[in-house]
Amino acid sequence: MAHAAGVRLAYEKVPARVRAWVERSLGSSVSASTQQGGFSPGVAARLVATSGRRAFVKAVGSELNPDTPRLFRNEIAAMQGLSAHSLPHTPFLYDVYDDGDWVALLLEDIEGYLPPHPWHPVDAARVLDALAELTESLQPSPWPEAPVAAVRSEAFLSRWDNVIADGLAVPAWAAGRQQEFAELARIGLDALAKGDGLAHWDLRADNILLTEARVVFVDWAHAAQAASWADTVILHADMRGSVDLPDLPEDDGITGFLAGIAGGLWWGASQPAPPGLPTIRDWQRKSALVHLDWLRERLS
Repeated sequence: MAHAAGVRLAYEKVPARVRAWVERSLGSSVSASTQQGGFSPGVAARLVATSGRRAFVKAVGSELNPDTPRLFRNEIAAMQGLSAHSLPHTPFLYDVYDDGDWVALLLEDIEGYLPPHPWHPVDAARVLDALAELTESLQPSPWPEAPVAAVRSEAFLSRWDNVIADGLAVPAWAAGRQQEFAELARIGLDALAKGDGLAHWDLRADNILLTEARVVFVDWAHAAQAASWADTVILHADMRGSVDLPDLPEDDGITGFLAGIAGGLWWGASQPAPPGLPTIRDWQRKSALVHLDWLRERLS
């Protein structure tokens, strides 16, 4: 499944005060290589200091997208909690910057590759094994103040109500079942709220780096407290159609969570694109269809 992408800003166009912070943190001037992909409209660049030290910088200002600085602040808090535990499946956080407008993170630069789409079976197996290890390590959450996913994402996971209110068309097999899906989504929310682990909450191939020795989950901007199965459901959706996947338990909470995601994506795809994210609505529609197909299988 193709992914949406934000409009990346070249590192050289980041405000001088942010670049000065980077050089102070690394101890010298740097050369930068802008990286593409991901949703963020800000800068994402691999850096090499004149001393030879390497790092990865993410930075965004409110003029690029008014919501993204808040997400970066969430990522900073999550990364600080994760870094305290020195987990092999997460990048190390070197430094942070926040002047009230621009927010930035300076992270470990990882020499790896993004799993390609369609997923390769070997890559998928490695990532699923690593996720199982990471999920166990994050029970309970190493970030006690993490937002609760069921609270923060309640509106998104309750959007079957919006689909019904707006009279949006749905695939033929789902017609007349929108109220059923809305009720399932409420069951999913209740189950989600009972978890006390930390979930990445945005697992896709473009948020994962593979090296010979490590599987590293990056971009923790949406991290939240959730049920232990949440990230597995999200990642399985990204892998569907590429590889054979193990069946998940016949659990009403999982099915309801899946219904909630499908409804959130389906309604979201009908809205105007936000600033700096021109491809997100097309991605949401395609992703919604993947989730709906999976929901149909679980309900059959």
